Amino acid sequence: MKIKILSYTSLNKVLFIFTIIALLSSLIRIIPDIENMKTKIVFEDLNEVFFSDGKTIPTKFSKYVVLKDATTVDIDIKDKVFGILEFNSSFKLSQNYAKKLTNVINVHYIKPEELTKYNEKTLFKRLWRAVVERSIDLIVLPRTKLTETVAKKFNNYFPTSEPSPYIVKAKNIKYVFLVILVLFVFSLFPFIAFFIPILYFSYDYFVSIVSIIGTIFVFKKVNNNILKFFSYFSLGIFTNLSLYDFYHVNNIETFKLVKLSLILLPVILLIELINTQNKEFKKYIKILLPIFTIFGIYYIIRSGNYGFVSDFERNLREFIEDIFIIRPRTKELIFYPLLFLAPYTKNIFFRKFFQIFGSIALLSTFNTFCHIRAPLFINVYRELFTLFISIIIFSIINLFFERSVLYEKNKNSIHNRSRH
Repeated sequence: MKIKILSYTSLNKVLFIFTIIALLSSLIRIIPDIENMKTKIVFEDLNEVFFSDGKTIPTKFSKYVVLKDATTVDIDIKDKVFGILEFNSSFKLSQNYAKKLTNVINVHYIKPEELTKYNEKTLFKRLWRAVVERSIDLIVLPRTKLTETVAKKFNNYFPTSEPSPYIVKAKNIKYVFLVILVLFVFSLFPFIAFFIPILYFSYDYFVSIVSIIGTIFVFKKVNNNILKFFSYFSLGIFTNLSLYDFYHVNNIETFKLVKLSLILLPVILLIELINTQNKEFKKYIKILLPIFTIFGIYYIIRSGNYGFVSDFERNLREFIEDIFIIRPRTKELIFYPLLFLAPYTKNIFFRKFFQIFGSIALLSTFNTFCHIRAPLFINVYRELFTLFISIIIFSIINLFFERSVLYEKNKNSIHNRSRH
Protein backbone atom coordinates (compact mmCIF):
# COMPACT_ATOMS: atom_id res chain seq x y z
CA MET A 1 0.00 0.00 0.00
CA LYS A 2 1.41 3.38 -0.99
CA ILE A 3 1.21 6.25 1.47
CA LYS A 4 0.58 9.44 -0.42
CA ILE A 5 0.38 12.43 1.89
CA LEU A 6 0.42 15.16 -0.73
CA SER A 7 -0.53 15.45 -4.38
CA TYR A 8 2.06 16.86 -6.76
CA THR A 9 0.22 20.17 -6.89
CA SER A 10 -0.04 20.55 -3.12
CA LEU A 11 3.53 19.27 -2.71
CA ASN A 12 4.77 22.05 -4.99
CA LYS A 13 2.97 24.60 -2.84
CA VAL A 14 4.45 23.13 0.33
CA LEU A 15 7.96 23.15 -1.15
CA PHE A 16 7.50 26.74 -2.26
CA ILE A 17 6.62 27.66 1.35
CA PHE A 18 9.69 25.80 2.61
CA THR A 19 11.81 27.75 0.12
CA ILE A 20 10.53 31.05 1.50
CA ILE A 21 11.24 29.81 5.04
CA ALA A 22 14.76 28.78 3.99
CA LEU A 23 15.54 32.15 2.40
CA LEU A 24 14.30 34.02 5.47
CA SER A 25 16.11 31.63 7.82
CA SER A 26 19.42 32.25 6.07
CA LEU A 27 19.30 35.81 7.42
CA ILE A 28 19.81 34.48 10.95
CA ARG A 29 23.53 33.97 10.39
CA ILE A 30 24.36 37.17 8.49
CA ILE A 31 25.51 39.34 11.41
CA PRO A 32 27.53 36.68 13.28
CA ASP A 33 29.04 35.44 10.02
CA ILE A 34 30.17 38.95 9.06
CA GLU A 35 31.56 39.53 12.54
CA ASN A 36 33.55 36.32 12.20
CA MET A 37 35.06 37.36 8.85
CA LYS A 38 38.06 38.89 10.59
CA THR A 39 41.51 37.48 10.19
CA LYS A 40 45.13 37.93 11.15
CA ILE A 41 48.15 37.41 8.91
CA VAL A 42 51.39 36.38 10.59
CA PHE A 43 54.75 35.59 9.09
CA GLU A 44 56.34 32.26 9.84
CA ASP A 45 59.67 33.75 10.98
CA LEU A 46 58.06 35.62 13.90
CA ASN A 47 57.57 32.32 15.78
CA GLU A 48 54.06 33.28 16.88
CA VAL A 49 52.83 30.03 15.37
CA PHE A 50 54.28 26.74 16.54
CA PHE A 51 53.79 23.95 14.03
CA SER A 52 53.78 20.80 16.13
CA ASP A 53 54.38 17.20 15.15
CA GLY A 54 52.25 16.24 18.15
CA LYS A 55 55.26 15.42 20.35
CA THR A 56 57.46 18.51 20.53
CA ILE A 57 56.59 20.90 23.37
CA PRO A 58 55.59 24.39 22.13
CA THR A 59 58.00 27.24 22.87
CA LYS A 60 57.07 29.82 25.48
CA PHE A 61 57.11 32.56 22.80
CA SER A 62 54.45 30.98 20.59
CA LYS A 63 50.81 32.10 20.83
CA TYR A 64 49.29 29.49 18.54
CA VAL A 65 49.87 25.74 18.44
CA VAL A 66 49.01 24.04 15.16
CA LEU A 67 49.32 20.34 14.40
CA LYS A 68 51.06 19.83 11.07
CA ASP A 69 51.74 16.41 9.53
CA ALA A 70 51.25 14.86 12.96
CA THR A 71 50.15 11.27 13.53
CA THR A 72 49.66 11.49 17.27
CA VAL A 73 49.17 14.15 19.95
CA ASP A 74 51.05 14.05 23.23
CA ILE A 75 51.40 17.69 24.21
CA ASP A 76 49.79 20.15 26.60
CA ILE A 77 49.06 23.50 24.97
CA LYS A 78 48.21 25.08 28.35
CA ASP A 79 47.05 28.68 27.82
CA LYS A 80 47.85 28.81 24.10
CA VAL A 81 45.38 28.96 21.21
CA PHE A 82 44.97 25.72 19.29
CA GLY A 83 44.68 25.95 15.51
CA ILE A 84 43.09 23.47 13.11
CA LEU A 85 45.13 23.50 9.91
CA GLU A 86 42.99 23.02 6.81
CA PHE A 87 44.12 20.88 3.88
CA ASN A 88 46.61 18.99 6.04
CA SER A 89 46.90 15.31 6.89
CA SER A 90 46.52 16.21 10.59
CA PHE A 91 43.06 17.70 10.04
CA LYS A 92 41.09 14.80 11.57
CA LEU A 93 43.57 14.45 14.42
CA SER A 94 43.30 18.16 15.14
CA GLN A 95 39.51 17.92 15.18
CA ASN A 96 39.58 15.13 17.74
CA TYR A 97 42.07 16.97 19.94
CA ALA A 98 40.06 20.20 19.72
CA LYS A 99 36.94 18.55 21.14
CA LYS A 100 38.27 18.99 24.67
CA LEU A 101 39.26 22.63 24.11
CA THR A 102 37.40 25.93 23.94
CA ASN A 103 40.04 28.26 22.46
CA VAL A 104 40.10 26.85 18.91
CA ILE A 105 40.72 28.68 15.64
CA ASN A 106 41.08 27.73 11.97
CA VAL A 107 44.40 28.22 10.20
CA HIS A 108 45.51 28.52 6.58
CA TYR A 109 49.17 28.00 5.73
CA ILE A 110 51.05 28.59 2.49
CA LYS A 111 54.23 26.57 2.13
CA PRO A 112 57.33 28.36 0.79
CA GLU A 113 57.53 26.00 -2.21
CA GLU A 114 53.96 26.90 -3.19
CA LEU A 115 54.82 30.53 -3.82
CA THR A 116 56.33 29.72 -7.21
CA LYS A 117 52.78 29.13 -8.48
CA TYR A 118 51.57 32.59 -7.53
CA ASN A 119 51.86 36.21 -8.48
CA GLU A 120 50.50 39.15 -6.50
CA LYS A 121 46.98 38.80 -7.91
CA THR A 122 46.59 35.04 -7.57
CA LEU A 123 48.05 34.95 -4.06
CA PHE A 124 45.68 37.70 -2.99
CA LYS A 125 42.80 35.67 -4.44
CA ARG A 126 43.85 32.62 -2.45
CA LEU A 127 43.82 34.60 0.79
CA TRP A 128 40.53 36.19 -0.21
CA ARG A 129 38.88 32.78 -0.65
CA ALA A 130 40.28 31.56 2.66
CA VAL A 131 38.48 34.35 4.50
CA VAL A 132 35.37 34.95 2.39
CA GLU A 133 34.51 31.33 1.60
CA ARG A 134 35.87 29.55 4.67
CA SER A 135 36.15 32.20 7.43
CA ILE A 136 39.78 31.44 8.24
CA ASP A 137 40.94 33.08 11.50
CA LEU A 138 44.71 32.96 11.03
CA ILE A 139 46.84 32.99 7.86
CA VAL A 140 50.49 31.97 8.12
CA LEU A 141 52.86 33.07 5.36
CA PRO A 142 56.56 32.62 4.67
CA ARG A 143 58.23 36.01 4.54
CA THR A 144 59.12 37.18 1.03
CA LYS A 145 58.74 40.41 -0.87
CA LEU A 146 55.64 38.98 -2.55
CA THR A 147 53.92 37.90 0.68
CA GLU A 148 54.71 41.18 2.42
CA THR A 149 53.15 43.14 -0.46
CA VAL A 150 50.05 40.94 -0.57
CA ALA A 151 49.64 40.96 3.22
CA LYS A 152 49.73 44.77 3.29
CA LYS A 153 47.17 44.97 0.50
CA PHE A 154 45.01 42.30 2.13
CA ASN A 155 44.86 44.09 5.48
CA ASN A 156 43.21 47.04 3.71
CA TYR A 157 40.25 44.82 2.77
CA PHE A 158 39.58 42.85 5.94
CA PRO A 159 39.44 43.87 9.60
CA THR A 160 42.45 42.60 11.52
CA SER A 161 41.83 41.11 14.92
CA GLU A 162 43.28 38.60 17.33
CA PRO A 163 41.99 35.16 16.24
CA SER A 164 39.21 33.75 18.40
CA PRO A 165 36.59 31.01 18.12
CA TYR A 166 33.23 31.58 16.43
CA ILE A 167 30.71 31.80 19.27
CA VAL A 168 27.10 30.80 18.55
CA LYS A 169 24.87 32.85 20.82
CA ALA A 170 21.57 31.19 19.91
CA LYS A 171 22.63 27.76 21.17
CA ASN A 172 19.27 26.02 20.91
CA ILE A 173 18.15 27.35 17.54
CA LYS A 174 19.55 24.28 15.78
CA TYR A 175 16.81 22.15 17.33
CA VAL A 176 14.13 24.36 15.78
CA PHE A 177 15.67 23.79 12.36
CA LEU A 178 16.01 20.08 13.00
CA VAL A 179 12.22 19.97 13.34
CA ILE A 180 11.84 21.99 10.13
CA LEU A 181 14.30 19.67 8.36
CA VAL A 182 12.38 16.58 9.43
CA LEU A 183 9.06 18.13 8.38
CA PHE A 184 10.56 19.06 5.00
CA VAL A 185 11.70 15.49 4.32
CA PHE A 186 8.47 14.09 5.81
CA SER A 187 6.46 15.97 3.16
CA LEU A 188 8.36 13.92 0.56
CA PHE A 189 8.90 10.64 2.43
CA PRO A 190 6.57 10.02 5.40
CA PHE A 191 8.53 6.93 6.45
CA ILE A 192 11.30 9.24 7.66
CA ALA A 193 9.47 9.09 10.99
CA PHE A 194 10.83 5.57 11.49
CA PHE A 195 14.37 6.95 11.50
CA ILE A 196 13.80 9.20 14.53
CA PRO A 197 15.22 6.64 17.02
CA ILE A 198 18.66 7.29 15.46
CA LEU A 199 18.49 10.69 17.16
CA TYR A 200 18.89 8.92 20.51
CA PHE A 201 22.29 7.58 19.48
CA SER A 202 23.70 10.50 17.47
CA TYR A 203 22.34 13.93 16.68
CA ASP A 204 24.89 14.57 13.92
CA TYR A 205 24.34 11.26 12.13
CA PHE A 206 20.58 11.70 12.37
CA VAL A 207 20.82 15.08 10.62
CA SER A 208 23.02 13.58 7.89
CA ILE A 209 20.79 10.54 7.31
CA VAL A 210 17.61 12.63 7.14
CA SER A 211 19.29 15.04 4.73
CA ILE A 212 20.67 12.30 2.48
CA ILE A 213 17.26 10.63 2.30
CA GLY A 214 15.87 14.05 1.44
CA THR A 215 18.26 14.39 -1.51
CA ILE A 216 16.89 11.16 -2.97
CA PHE A 217 13.21 11.89 -2.58
CA VAL A 218 13.40 15.49 -3.75
CA PHE A 219 14.76 14.17 -7.02
CA LYS A 220 12.12 11.45 -7.24
CA LYS A 221 9.09 13.50 -6.23
CA VAL A 222 9.67 16.97 -7.71
CA ASN A 223 9.06 17.38 -11.46
CA ASN A 224 9.84 21.02 -12.04
CA ASN A 225 13.61 21.48 -12.32
CA ILE A 226 13.62 25.02 -10.97
CA LEU A 227 11.60 23.92 -7.96
CA LYS A 228 13.93 20.94 -7.68
CA PHE A 229 16.89 23.33 -7.43
CA PHE A 230 15.19 25.38 -4.71
CA SER A 231 14.24 22.21 -2.85
CA TYR A 232 17.91 21.15 -2.67
CA PHE A 233 18.76 24.74 -1.83
CA SER A 234 16.25 24.69 1.06
CA LEU A 235 17.30 21.24 2.22
CA GLY A 236 20.90 22.50 2.39
CA ILE A 237 19.97 25.57 4.43
CA PHE A 238 17.89 23.54 6.90
CA THR A 239 20.75 21.04 7.25
CA ASN A 240 23.22 23.88 7.80
CA LEU A 241 21.13 25.50 10.51
CA SER A 242 20.42 22.14 12.15
CA LEU A 243 24.18 21.87 12.72
CA TYR A 244 24.69 25.50 13.70
CA ASP A 245 26.65 25.05 16.94
CA PHE A 246 30.11 25.75 18.39
CA TYR A 247 31.65 22.51 17.19
CA HIS A 248 30.50 22.76 13.57
CA VAL A 249 31.15 26.46 12.97
CA ASN A 250 34.67 26.00 14.34
CA ASN A 251 35.36 22.94 12.16
CA ILE A 252 35.74 20.67 15.19
CA GLU A 253 32.88 18.64 13.73
CA THR A 254 31.79 18.43 10.09
CA PHE A 255 28.79 17.07 8.22
CA LYS A 256 28.80 13.28 8.53
CA LEU A 257 28.66 10.84 5.58
CA VAL A 258 29.63 13.54 3.08
CA LYS A 259 30.95 11.06 0.49
CA LEU A 260 27.75 9.01 0.70
CA SER A 261 25.63 12.13 0.25
CA LEU A 262 27.46 12.88 -3.01
CA ILE A 263 27.42 9.45 -4.64
CA LEU A 264 24.26 7.67 -3.43
CA LEU A 265 21.74 9.39 -5.73
CA PRO A 266 23.88 9.22 -8.93
CA VAL A 267 24.54 5.52 -8.24
CA ILE A 268 20.81 4.85 -7.78
CA LEU A 269 20.02 6.67 -11.02
CA LEU A 270 22.78 4.83 -12.86
CA ILE A 271 21.45 1.46 -11.68
CA GLU A 272 17.95 2.46 -12.80
CA LEU A 273 19.33 3.50 -16.18
CA ILE A 274 21.03 0.14 -16.65
CA ASN A 275 17.91 -1.79 -15.60
CA THR A 276 15.38 0.16 -17.66
CA GLN A 277 17.54 0.94 -20.71
CA ASN A 278 19.68 -2.17 -20.82
CA LYS A 279 19.90 -2.47 -24.60
CA GLU A 280 20.71 1.19 -25.06
CA PHE A 281 23.24 1.06 -22.26
CA LYS A 282 25.06 -1.88 -23.87
CA LYS A 283 25.03 0.03 -27.15
CA TYR A 284 26.87 3.00 -25.64
CA ILE A 285 28.85 1.21 -22.90
CA LYS A 286 32.22 1.52 -24.66
CA ILE A 287 31.83 5.29 -24.72
CA LEU A 288 30.13 5.73 -21.36
CA LEU A 289 32.24 3.44 -19.17
CA PRO A 290 35.47 5.48 -19.47
CA ILE A 291 33.48 8.68 -18.91
CA PHE A 292 31.80 7.37 -15.75
CA THR A 293 35.04 5.85 -14.44
CA ILE A 294 37.24 8.90 -14.97
CA PHE A 295 34.64 11.37 -13.77
CA GLY A 296 33.58 9.15 -10.85
CA ILE A 297 37.11 8.93 -9.48
CA TYR A 298 37.71 12.66 -9.93
CA TYR A 299 34.32 13.50 -8.40
CA ILE A 300 35.05 11.48 -5.26
CA ILE A 301 38.59 12.77 -4.66
CA ARG A 302 37.42 16.35 -5.26
CA SER A 303 34.64 16.08 -2.66
CA GLY A 304 35.00 16.59 1.06
CA ASN A 305 36.93 19.14 3.03
CA TYR A 306 40.37 18.95 1.45
CA GLY A 307 40.06 17.39 -1.97
CA PHE A 308 42.55 17.57 -4.82
CA VAL A 309 42.37 20.53 -7.22
CA SER A 310 44.23 20.47 -10.55
CA ASP A 311 46.13 23.54 -11.79
CA PHE A 312 43.77 23.76 -14.77
CA GLU A 313 40.68 23.83 -12.55
CA ARG A 314 42.32 26.30 -10.18
CA ASN A 315 43.06 28.68 -13.07
CA LEU A 316 39.54 28.28 -14.45
CA ARG A 317 38.02 28.97 -11.06
CA GLU A 318 40.11 32.10 -10.61
CA PHE A 319 39.03 33.33 -14.05
CA ILE A 320 35.36 32.81 -13.14
CA GLU A 321 35.92 34.46 -9.77
CA ASP A 322 37.34 37.55 -11.46
CA ILE A 323 34.02 37.95 -13.25
CA PHE A 324 31.53 37.03 -10.52
CA ILE A 325 33.47 37.98 -7.32
CA ILE A 326 32.36 34.72 -5.67
CA ARG A 327 33.05 31.80 -8.00
CA PRO A 328 30.23 29.40 -8.84
CA ARG A 329 31.14 25.72 -8.61
CA THR A 330 32.43 24.56 -11.98
CA LYS A 331 30.49 21.29 -12.06
CA GLU A 332 27.25 23.14 -11.41
CA LEU A 333 27.79 25.44 -14.39
CA ILE A 334 28.39 22.34 -16.52
CA PHE A 335 25.70 19.99 -15.23
CA TYR A 336 22.75 22.29 -14.50
CA PRO A 337 22.33 23.03 -18.23
CA LEU A 338 22.23 19.26 -18.82
CA LEU A 339 19.51 18.93 -16.20
CA PHE A 340 17.52 21.66 -17.96
CA LEU A 341 18.07 19.97 -21.33
CA ALA A 342 16.72 16.65 -20.10
CA PRO A 343 12.99 17.47 -20.63
CA TYR A 344 13.74 18.36 -24.26
CA THR A 345 15.63 15.17 -25.02
CA LYS A 346 13.67 12.82 -27.28
CA ASN A 347 15.79 9.74 -26.57
CA ILE A 348 14.80 8.35 -23.15
CA PHE A 349 18.27 6.93 -22.56
CA PHE A 350 19.97 10.31 -23.03
CA ARG A 351 17.22 12.02 -21.06
CA LYS A 352 18.03 9.82 -18.06
CA PHE A 353 21.73 10.16 -18.78
CA PHE A 354 21.45 13.95 -18.55
CA GLN A 355 19.47 13.58 -15.34
CA ILE A 356 22.31 11.63 -13.71
CA PHE A 357 24.71 14.50 -14.35
CA GLY A 358 22.00 16.96 -13.36
CA SER A 359 21.70 15.16 -10.01
CA ILE A 360 25.39 15.86 -9.41
CA ALA A 361 24.76 19.59 -9.80
CA LEU A 362 21.83 19.41 -7.38
CA LEU A 363 23.91 17.48 -4.83
CA SER A 364 26.67 20.05 -5.22
CA THR A 365 24.18 22.76 -4.28
CA PHE A 366 23.17 20.75 -1.22
CA ASN A 367 26.82 20.06 -0.35
CA THR A 368 27.67 23.78 -0.50
CA PHE A 369 25.56 24.29 2.62
CA CYS A 370 27.09 21.28 4.39
CA HIS A 371 30.22 23.35 5.00
CA ILE A 372 28.89 24.82 8.23
CA ARG A 373 31.97 26.94 8.86
CA ALA A 374 31.46 28.94 5.65
CA PRO A 375 29.41 32.16 5.82
CA LEU A 376 25.85 31.16 4.97
CA PHE A 377 24.99 34.38 3.12
CA ILE A 378 27.99 33.84 0.80
CA ASN A 379 26.76 30.35 -0.09
CA VAL A 380 23.21 31.61 -0.66
CA TYR A 381 24.53 34.26 -3.06
CA ARG A 382 26.78 31.74 -4.81
CA GLU A 383 23.99 29.25 -5.46
CA LEU A 384 21.42 31.81 -6.61
CA PHE A 385 23.98 33.35 -8.94
CA THR A 386 24.98 29.91 -10.20
CA LEU A 387 21.35 29.17 -11.08
CA PHE A 388 21.10 32.44 -13.00
CA ILE A 389 24.30 31.80 -14.98
CA SER A 390 23.31 28.16 -15.59
CA ILE A 391 20.01 29.21 -17.13
CA ILE A 392 21.88 31.59 -19.45
CA ILE A 393 24.28 28.80 -20.46
CA PHE A 394 21.33 26.46 -21.02
CA SER A 395 19.58 29.02 -23.21
CA ILE A 396 22.66 29.33 -25.40
CA ILE A 397 23.18 25.56 -25.65
CA ASN A 398 19.51 25.03 -26.38
CA LEU A 399 19.73 27.18 -29.51
CA PHE A 400 22.05 24.56 -31.01
CA PHE A 401 20.40 21.59 -29.32
CA GLU A 402 17.08 22.39 -31.02
CA ARG A 403 18.68 21.46 -34.35
CA SER A 404 19.98 18.07 -33.17
CA VAL A 405 18.29 14.69 -33.65
CA LEU A 406 18.01 14.34 -29.86
CA TYR A 407 15.71 17.34 -29.52
CA GLU A 408 12.01 16.92 -28.80
CA LYS A 409 9.74 19.93 -28.87
CA ASN A 410 8.14 20.41 -25.49
CA LYS A 411 5.20 22.73 -25.13
CA ASN A 412 5.71 22.75 -21.35
CA SER A 413 8.33 24.66 -19.45
CA ILE A 414 11.88 23.53 -20.09
CA HIS A 415 12.07 22.54 -16.47
CA ASN A 416 8.88 20.52 -16.08
CA ARG A 417 9.27 17.10 -17.55
CA SER A 418 12.23 15.44 -15.84
CA ARG A 419 10.62 12.20 -14.71
CA HIS A 420 9.76 9.33 -17.04
